[in-house]
Amino acid sequence: MSTFNKTAGLTATLAAALALSACQSTPSSPVIQRDNSTYETTGIAETKVQAQQNALDSAQNTCRNDQVIVVEDTLTYNGILDERTGRMVGQASAVIGSIFGTGSPDLTRDDDYEYTISFRCQ
Repeated sequence: MSTFNKTAGLTATLAAALALSACQSTPSSPVIQRDNSTYETTGIAETKVQAQQNALDSAQNTCRNDQVIVVEDTLTYNGILDERTGRMVGQASAVIGSIFGTGSPDLTRDDDYEYTISFRCQ
């Protein structure tokens, strides 16, 4: 096989991988159907807002053209430090990192926040 064919094949493979990864930019959470036409899902993310958005996106996908009515919701923080301390440490390390040019350690994880909702479609 010539070098050109190998390069073209590798380029095509990389392009396909990038295209497929772009399709998965919005994580989907499983939706469980409960009694009385209600559903439940949990959005998980690094931030509270993104966890809420992930849960609501899954609910919207379930309801399609109907409106999502949230019946109950709970937010859980699972970070390595408590939420307030984690923010203070993150801000302090960012300031120190910018002063010394060393960057700052990332204390967040992709599953720091869990937003669980029970909802129905209407």
